[in-house]
Amino acid sequence: MKIVILGAGVQGTVFAVRLARSGHQVTLVSRAERARQLNAGGAVIQDVTTLQTWTEQLPVLERLPADLAADMCLVTVRREQIESVLPLLAQATAIPRIVFLVNHAHGSHELLTVLGRSRVVLAFPGVAGAREGNIVRYLDIPQQHTAVEEGAHDVVSLFREAGFPVDTVVDMDAWLQRHAVFITAMAGALYENDGDALRLARNLKTLRRLVVGVREGWAAQDRKRLRPAPFALRAIMCWVPLWLAARYWSRLLGSDRGEIYFAKHTRQAPAEMAALANDVRGFLRQGEAPELQSMLASIDGWTHAARGPD
Repeated sequence: MKIVILGAGVQGTVFAVRLARSGHQVTLVSRAERARQLNAGGAVIQDVTTLQTWTEQLPVLERLPADLAADMCLVTVRREQIESVLPLLAQATAIPRIVFLVNHAHGSHELLTVLGRSRVVLAFPGVAGAREGNIVRYLDIPQQHTAVEEGAHDVVSLFREAGFPVDTVVDMDAWLQRHAVFITAMAGALYENDGDALRLARNLKTLRRLVVGVREGWAAQDRKRLRPAPFALRAIMCWVPLWLAARYWSRLLGSDRGEIYFAKHTRQAPAEMAALANDVRGFLRQGEAPELQSMLASIDGWTHAARGPD
């Protein structure tokens, strides 16, 4: 299969190498600086669990050509970049299948309107990692497999053949909106602790606020009759006592996984977290979910500081 991947960050690189290793013809589309790096050293990934490293020398483009023909395009850009790539995808009419592996919670209406329902597949990667020089160090997240909307059998098969554990989801928009509540609460809590997972792990007061914030946000979504969050995450967030939920997150954040699952990406992507925070605010009423709103405000504060003086 001929596959083009729009975005060559952590997710784009991991999917590119693993799909290429499973026999597919993969082309990356990346910004100029990253394209030069990929052309010089190849696409390199390392599994942090096994320390196995793989390198693939793949074609790299700096822009998605309108006449590029491929069987599928994986979109792995960040939330704040979706609007800018939609016109490029709309022009690429020789690509019949476009899979969005993007962290967003504003609904898929615009994607479907611009690109057409038959072309769009909603998904979310179950991979965490960070780029260190030209090496992407990553791991598959056992608690959250790659999620793909139900009915996209070709995408599910493609990913599973490349070794990605996959769960199918009935309502991917609802899944993404539930996830956005969780991840923005986590980001706000991390920003309140200087983006330091170990510091947050020791701050049980903030961890309790994190859990309460997620509960509040999900309760607001319940009132809108949104499909529930995944079972395992709902269990730890909503069904166990508050103190025990806080302890669970303390243990996870205090391990090596806390840095690779959450902290590193949160520090590196304040614009994405700010865009997600705005998505979440879009379905909260005035005065609703006060603890979650305080976490969203912490994202705003960190983003403003990262941007520097106007």
